[in-house]
Amino acid sequence: MTTIQPSLEGLVQGLHHITLVTSNQEVNRRFYTEILGLRRVKLTVNQDDIFHRHLFYANEKGTTGSAITFFEWPDLPKGSPGLTSPHHLAYTVPSLEALPKWRSWLLSNAVSVVGPLVRDQRISLYLRDPDGVLVEITKPNTEDVTPDYLHELNRELPAIREITEDMRLTTFNHATPVTGNPDVTVRFFNKLLGLKSLFGLTNPDQDDTAILAIGNDDQPDFLRYIASPTASVGDVGTGSIHHIAMAVEDNEDQLKIMRQLNASGVGNSGIIDRFWFKSLYFRDPDGNLLEIATKGPGYTADEPLEQLGSHLVLAPWLEPRRVEIEGALNELDKKNARSWPPTYPQAPSPPESLPN
Repeated sequence: MTTIQPSLEGLVQGLHHITLVTSNQEVNRRFYTEILGLRRVKLTVNQDDIFHRHLFYANEKGTTGSAITFFEWPDLPKGSPGLTSPHHLAYTVPSLEALPKWRSWLLSNAVSVVGPLVRDQRISLYLRDPDGVLVEITKPNTEDVTPDYLHELNRELPAIREITEDMRLTTFNHATPVTGNPDVTVRFFNKLLGLKSLFGLTNPDQDDTAILAIGNDDQPDFLRYIASPTASVGDVGTGSIHHIAMAVEDNEDQLKIMRQLNASGVGNSGIIDRFWFKSLYFRDPDGNLLEIATKGPGYTADEPLEQLGSHLVLAPWLEPRRVEIEGALNELDKKNARSWPPTYPQAPSPPESLPN
């Protein structure tokens, strides 16, 4: 295994945000706020495609590592998982008891659910959002819960009429990209980001694949790659993950990583000011788009906490084009009306398998 560069170890603190693609901002908003109970913490536009929205949802305070974000691109075809297109993402909940409550709540809203299931060191259930995004809700299995015990829990589902505080999604547990060569992936994260692989597991859902954990001492598996030597290339589109962002403390730590990328000949975007944080983009050896994002200034840089996400905000350099942008968004909405509630895609069983 490649030795970690001492100057890089500890810089990457975990996940910052995960960005996906949605086909409709209003259906997306209602699902993530009304069904999953998150808060919209920023309503803005894609700074690289300013006539399409960028939507941010997170926990109540917009904590780093809780924000799921979406580009609204209704004209993109459906995405599919594989190399270059990550498989799914997972949120943590406060307790095991929250999982049967989530199952009851989701089923009462006609959302297809698989689980809860025993998944190595955790207990998880799986669902798909209206665009087909696979979302895992999970809790570490610290009590050695058995499948039989879960079966009994599922037989006695409580009637849930609202999301209670003990059910709230807290922060991301992990994101799951796909790799065709785990050894190369481990060396890449060791050398360039100071991250390590502390364990690997067989995949209970697919015999010819494995789970590769990448992380740090505090969060050893905030990336859980599905590894398969026969993995095919996926497609990024609606219902798929566009990129995975990891957090560093500040600009100085971000610059250290950029210098390491440059010294190793890894193409990257350079530092880009996104106003709420600064971003550095590059791809892993399998083509998955990754980002290093600073923790600050944060989502309250231009809005007080109590007003986050309540109206369209623009980075200062886009404000002179507000009228033009709002007009384009209004035209997009006229052409892209959708009804609520949607018909939800079926949650996959087994959930963590790659397409044949």
